Amino acid sequence: MGLMSAYMLQKAGHNVTIFDADGFPANNASFKAGGMLAPFAEIEHMPVTFLEPCFESIRIWQDISENGAFEFAQRGSLLLAHPQDRHMLARFAQHAPQAQITDKARIAELEPGLNNRFSDGLYLPEEAHIHPQKAMRFLIQNLQHKIQQDIDPGHISGHYDFVIDARGMASQKTDSDLRGVKGELLIVHNPDLILTRPVRLMHPRYALYIVPREGNLFMIGATNIEAEGEPRPAVKSAMELMSALVTLHPSFAEAHIVEITAGIRPSYPDNLPRITQAGNIISSNGLYRHGFLLSPVMAKCVLALVEKKRNALYILLHERGHR
Repeated sequence: MGLMSAYMLQKAGHNVTIFDADGFPANNASFKAGGMLAPFAEIEHMPVTFLEPCFESIRIWQDISENGAFEFAQRGSLLLAHPQDRHMLARFAQHAPQAQITDKARIAELEPGLNNRFSDGLYLPEEAHIHPQKAMRFLIQNLQHKIQQDIDPGHISGHYDFVIDARGMASQKTDSDLRGVKGELLIVHNPDLILTRPVRLMHPRYALYIVPREGNLFMIGATNIEAEGEPRPAVKSAMELMSALVTLHPSFAEAHIVEITAGIRPSYPDNLPRITQAGNIISSNGLYRHGFLLSPVMAKCVLALVEKKRNALYILLHERGHR
């Protein structure tokens, strides 16, 4: 959120200085994200009125990706289910009428590497994915003034025209509505499988998704645990992610674990983001599971506030009572 706001402000001609106590890039929840840009796949976690802002974010990421290589791709996403969980696909399709029902032949056409293991699925052609770490590094490389320092926005507000507070969980001391939601993920190397788009495996207990990355790397995530005080992954979660992964394709049994990690997502009670302003301090926080999906349009809101212009998403946020 902070890097994207700084990038947009600087691109619009504003002089920007960014502060981060943990350096650039910080090893935070954003750096450990999955990178799915999946508005429909996340529809159970946000109102339908957020769909258009989400797709605007995808268009923004596409524009930015033309200036830097960070594995942005818009090939859609594929939702699959084992026979005993087929009802979950039907329920999801009711929330996302844009989803295309796929059979075994269509699944084989989209992802031949799955070897006809699934007969039922949904295809969401407009969705995209991104490599979070590479995207963050690209933004950092294009920002000029960076200072590794822990600062209180109120202490420096007199030195700048505006201060943008996008500190995530670090703002919890002054924002009592914020809570942390832990997300755990796994990265593996599997040279025996090729996927070209994110695949989500529907499951009664958790939504497992696999995001392909260059070099036969796969990001598997992610849990959603109300446990803000413990940033490390749990053994139970790791076991469940890995066992479900093998049911997607048996080659994952021989894959090599590259990393198991966890991050704490800043979240509000309704799991929707907020932008507030007090004097010249603009706070943008609470992106929950949607940091990469919503940060571009949230950054446009920040830019609009700085330039005193109207912004459709900012109006939407306030209509929902996020003041």
